[in-house]
Amino acid sequence: MHVGGAEGSDRRDFPLPSQRSNRRRRFGTCCRQKRVAAQRPAEDGRGSEGDNFRWRRATESTAARSGSIKKQARLPVRTLADVLHGEDQNFRKLVSLLSELSFQIVAEIPRSLGTTEGVNIYGETQTAIDVWSNELLTKKLIKSGLVNQVASEELDEPLQGVHGEFAVVLDPLDGSSNLKTDNLVGTIVGIYHDTKLPAKGRDLLSALYFLYGPYVEAVLALKDATYISVGAGKGSGYERFLTSGDPHRLPGKGSIYGIGGSKRKWIPELKEFVESLETRKLKMRYGGSFVGDYNQVLLNGGFFAYPELLDAPEGKYRLQFESNPVGFITEKAGGKASTGRGAVLDVEPTSIAQRVPTYLGNKDLVLEYEDLLKKQGTTER
Repeated sequence: MHVGGAEGSDRRDFPLPSQRSNRRRRFGTCCRQKRVAAQRPAEDGRGSEGDNFRWRRATESTAARSGSIKKQARLPVRTLADVLHGEDQNFRKLVSLLSELSFQIVAEIPRSLGTTEGVNIYGETQTAIDVWSNELLTKKLIKSGLVNQVASEELDEPLQGVHGEFAVVLDPLDGSSNLKTDNLVGTIVGIYHDTKLPAKGRDLLSALYFLYGPYVEAVLALKDATYISVGAGKGSGYERFLTSGDPHRLPGKGSIYGIGGSKRKWIPELKEFVESLETRKLKMRYGGSFVGDYNQVLLNGGFFAYPELLDAPEGKYRLQFESNPVGFITEKAGGKASTGRGAVLDVEPTSIAQRVPTYLGNKDLVLEYEDLLKKQGTTER
């Protein structure tokens, strides 16, 4: 066969390797840009702070890889340290310590899978990482000199510190049973100032949770706002969490709902309410991790509950370690946290192990469920 370049040759002009490589690069850049465009938040400004922040980071990352922007043109990103710049120095140190410990927990999870022979005060079997996370957090907090009390879901009684001005409540590893199937887990924290435990949620100084998924996310509530940050930065402690710096608000219209407990044990009013949500095309999302499931409602808007059940009128969630901190975060993001009979944060604590039914999310949806309970007389039970 003739292989020269003469006219009439049947030779095909295959691209050289370098040309093929360039085509692949152009194709890859094009695909990335299309993916980012598809994730762009609504131009009417209704996207959540978390949505906007993630889209901005994706835009910056894609543009940087494709070389379409110069280094000095990158979008400004702040850290959690910047958000807390005006706060008390010891409080900043405490949040930074908790932030650093969250990364240690993530690193330990693959090394500490499996269960132990122990049970906590609620009769629940402890996983190895439950025990490890609890020891890490409680010991580091007491040794910090910042904390005078630490109460944990894994302890019978609060630990006492010699020094410090803060009291901390912990769920060291929420949703640890999810690890068997490699699903979401997290750490829930409530922070009080010079307050004896157990305490009312209304007295919280701050609350936060760390969500351990494809990346580490920190959701922090202060006295007047809730902030979402992503653990993708350099440095240490809270400097590693990047944020837009803008307060997050629950979207105006909810699109997600999640409810725990066996459906056959739901009270009739809850079944009726869920049917109403589904007629409004809210989508069910439930995986069995409080912070994992709730985070979807925080970002998308909607309704989340671990409710009163026929055989457990007090529900499942612990007031001190779960309902109060996440309820505080919800209120500071413009939502509502209810027991079905009133605000979660106004419940008078009777014990460190107290449980309450917990309903969280957009104000209109939570109020609607409260009204349904009142109408049916359920609040009198």
